[in-house]
Amino acid sequence: MESPVGRALLRLTGVALTIVAVVAVVAPRQVNIAYDLRVVVPALLVFLALAWWARVPAALKNRWVPVVVAAVGGAAAAGIGIASRYDYGWDARVIIEMARSMHAGRMLSETEYDYLSLYPNNIPLLVIDRFGVEVGAALGLAPDAVLIVLTGVCVAATLYAAHLLVVPVAGRGHALVTQLVIVVLVGVSPWVSVPYTDFYAMPFIVGGIALACAAWRRRDWTMRLLWGGLAVSAIAMAYVIKTTPAVVIVALVVVAVVRLADGWTPSRARSLVPAAISAAVAFVALSTVLTAGAAAATGLDTSRIDPQVTPPVIWWLANGMNEQVNADGAVQYGTYRRDMVEAIDGRTPAEMREYARAFIRDRWDERGLLGMLGFYANKTAWNWGDGMFWAWGEGPDSLPDRVVRQDPVAQAITSVNGLHGRWYPLRANLTQGLWLAVLLVAGLGLLLAPVRPETLLLAVTVLGIAAFTIAFQGRSRYLFAFVPVIVALAAVSRPAVDVRRLRQRSRRW
Repeated sequence: MESPVGRALLRLTGVALTIVAVVAVVAPRQVNIAYDLRVVVPALLVFLALAWWARVPAALKNRWVPVVVAAVGGAAAAGIGIASRYDYGWDARVIIEMARSMHAGRMLSETEYDYLSLYPNNIPLLVIDRFGVEVGAALGLAPDAVLIVLTGVCVAATLYAAHLLVVPVAGRGHALVTQLVIVVLVGVSPWVSVPYTDFYAMPFIVGGIALACAAWRRRDWTMRLLWGGLAVSAIAMAYVIKTTPAVVIVALVVVAVVRLADGWTPSRARSLVPAAISAAVAFVALSTVLTAGAAAATGLDTSRIDPQVTPPVIWWLANGMNEQVNADGAVQYGTYRRDMVEAIDGRTPAEMREYARAFIRDRWDERGLLGMLGFYANKTAWNWGDGMFWAWGEGPDSLPDRVVRQDPVAQAITSVNGLHGRWYPLRANLTQGLWLAVLLVAGLGLLLAPVRPETLLLAVTVLGIAAFTIAFQGRSRYLFAFVPVIVALAAVSRPAVDVRRLRQRSRRW
């Protein structure tokens, strides 16, 4: 008997994804670039037609093709990233400059420690950037070159993890298409030029979900515990690198609870309840140890990082409720606001919480219930309706002449991938069409998809990142690390497949 609660969660996810895709076509919210629906809609229709009727040739459904795609995709990401390097700003620049300073033997300033006290979540990035600086110095390379190669490795690992996630559920054809779509949306994104946490966390997110699904399929409890332990470890690593993957461990617990609620028996309770509790406890313990280890590995004087300066969770919730208009007249929902950061400067944690509560009360008084619902609906459409995921949108990245290299290869790539490139509008519009096709395929497929643990875990993870971006400060870049998960969800939910036949065929990964 199919799980009614699980079915409801799949249908909810399907309806939500379908609505945001339709809204992006009929009433798009302006992001940091202007999409042209005269290009987006035809591209969307073509990709939908391919999704419904195209078939992968049998010759490509072998064990070596996914390895080749992963390797080539990772190499392409590294090559494009190096060729189109640019002078990025914001947090990515702040952290890599700290890494350079520490390599040169300079002590960090009080201002830099204040920054790390305000944003301690960036300390693990400092570990990675210090690695890039040290390796670059040893090899005579720029730190960015080393870190972009690391990004390429992460893309390759993500692509193969996506294959492992999809193939047992939907077969090799769907898994190959999943890889190719991830290459387009992620592997050749302008973001490959920026060494930041999204790419570093990505393989651990996808790999952690793939390992969790593998654990569910194992009948032997020893192997189930082994795969489950590896899954929790991967998710904890992803969380330490980037906060948003916390939604994956929540999704794991939710799926366990759903399975228990839909078919409670004493034996199932004895297996699922300890497993869910153990996963949550292990996640907290591992992430705590890894966070402390990252702080120690940086070489920072941790006594100068003041936890009293770190904004409380409710402040991030308040920040997610702000609305502002940029210089082009476009509305931005729940994104970064300097005045809200300055407002908590020098305040105690209790005063920060009171400031946040007052800000939240003011927004409710100003908008009312219907106004708040409208705000969050607009925010959801704004976040999910951007297939370029805020590329070139942070800090001064959008300014002209930011690209470092000017050789013919770099110029050719920049003409396509650079914000001011000749072909960038076409490239962005085609990518937008592909992204909306992914949302529609996933959304419509989930309206009819059978309830399976793999599909349910992916769907609840997508609901989790959606809830995170709705509630807290963010923009479409906050979805970027989860794009492979959303593409995998589309692959396993549409079209329906003969699960038993596919599992027999794909026992060997």
